[in-house]
Amino acid sequence: MKTIAAFKWAMNPHNELMATDGTLKWTANRQDTSDDDMAAIKVAVDLAAGDEVVALTVDSGDLSFAAARGADRTVAISGVEPSAQPLEIAQALADAIDELGIGAVAIADCFWSPMVAPLTAGILGWPCIMGVDEARAEGDDIIVTRRFGTGTQDVKVTGKVILGVAARRQEEKAPSMRAVLQARKKPVDKADKTAVPVALFQQDGVRKPEAHVSRVFDATEDLDGAIEQFISACKAEGVL
Repeated sequence: MKTIAAFKWAMNPHNELMATDGTLKWTANRQDTSDDDMAAIKVAVDLAAGDEVVALTVDSGDLSFAAARGADRTVAISGVEPSAQPLEIAQALADAIDELGIGAVAIADCFWSPMVAPLTAGILGWPCIMGVDEARAEGDDIIVTRRFGTGTQDVKVTGKVILGVAARRQEEKAPSMRAVLQARKKPVDKADKTAVPVALFQQDGVRKPEAHVSRVFDATEDLDGAIEQFISACKAEGVL
């Protein structure tokens, strides 16, 4: 079964800084890979079971990232700015997926930009399963294992589907240098899917929340009194 692994389309929020004047700045103005991306690639490779895996990403940074982890070729989308909104990213991904004509897509269920996976599915008109751990082919169907409550649930899918994959841990074993060098020899195709601007909210400014002085209950001399004050304060705030 041919699959698509969509990766590296979101910016890392840890690179976001707020200046003293309330403006937001990025220490790295580019899309970055996450643990969820690595997990999505693994799901796509396992589901393909030897068939072709096409990696789909934006045209920036390391384009051999998925190839070093099992993808056969990479399609890099140009025209998607790092600051693109989720709907813009989803539209570009959906256009590329539709053009590739492959109906099994693993994409990061990424907390960096959690709306992209379901938005992509909505644009394509496909079902979307989130919180995916793994997937396997069973004839023409796909058996998807996803998180469900405190355990997992198996879902049988027939037809095209978007799989939102969420990592449970960091990558256990990174590709060797030899695998990385070989991955750079795999084909990379370019696709111009310029993100169409969408209606956005106007941001007037950003500010830090007001700081509140902590209330300290001194129990060094009167423990019972401090406990009583603490309980009274909690009741006053509606906590108890």
